[in-house]
Amino acid sequence: MGSVSIVIPTLNRPRALRRAVESALAQTDLADLDIEILVIDNSSDGNARDLVEAIAPGANRPVRYVSAPVPGVANARNAGVNAAQGRWVAFLDDDEQACETWLSRHVETARHSGADAVFGPVTARAEDGRTIGPLAPYFSRQFDRIDGEDVTDLAPYLGTNNSMFDRVRCLQGEGGPFDTSLNETGGEDTLLLKRLAEGGKRFTWSAQASVTEWVPERRMSWAYVRKRKFLSGQIRVMVHHKLHPAQWSRIAFWMCVGMAQIVLYGIAAIALRPFSRLRAQKASVKVFGGLGKVLWMPRFRPALYGSGLVS
Repeated sequence: MGSVSIVIPTLNRPRALRRAVESALAQTDLADLDIEILVIDNSSDGNARDLVEAIAPGANRPVRYVSAPVPGVANARNAGVNAAQGRWVAFLDDDEQACETWLSRHVETARHSGADAVFGPVTARAEDGRTIGPLAPYFSRQFDRIDGEDVTDLAPYLGTNNSMFDRVRCLQGEGGPFDTSLNETGGEDTLLLKRLAEGGKRFTWSAQASVTEWVPERRMSWAYVRKRKFLSGQIRVMVHHKLHPAQWSRIAFWMCVGMAQIVLYGIAAIALRPFSRLRAQKASVKVFGGLGKVLWMPRFRPALYGSGLVS
């Protein structure tokens, strides 16, 4: 295995960033590995530099600051990959907190499975002692798969939050592996995973490599979840359009699925509203997922990253 670079992209979230970096520094059972932590500051004014420079001198492993001043989620991830010196690159979002054995579990799974990339579970919790309630599943990632099980078939549902890639086998490419045309809308990681899976790369589930995603108050609304689900629906179709050649049959299939979702869950949302507000809200989220599949074209994509709302 040799060496791992932990890449933490960040944009204007100092409190969350400190928690993420401290959780990376608290990793255990890594005696035979060379570890470095890279903080990729995606702000235009470099506002994460002071925090990193305050933490780095007393850290138990190298913590490096990397500036990626043009906002965009793909820009930040590419900067991390390009700066990484490790054979493996582990991604941790700045709003996530890794358990103490997070990285060692990823490494163990990668060693035993021989996979090209490994992925772990994400559990959502609300910031500041709030209760996240029924919104938790929309910010979490949990699969009924055992440790070391192949999850290549789940590529559309994975994403790079809580992941580890073989840098040589998966992340090579001029300019970086993430498509910068998706800087503001996201989906750059889903597209990468689609391309890797189609190229024969294999993904494995690391069931014990868990992280907590801390959800701030401004995201804890059904309106935000609907917007996020709309984008997820768009991404489901968009990745097929971004391939060369475009997979038009798959695009047509998912657009049909989207139209069915709009009709069926739209009726359900209306019918359930007088009896169960919660069930009606859940149905409306599925309606927006369907809308995203139908209205997947670039002109309909909301900005959730970069100059838009940070997701």
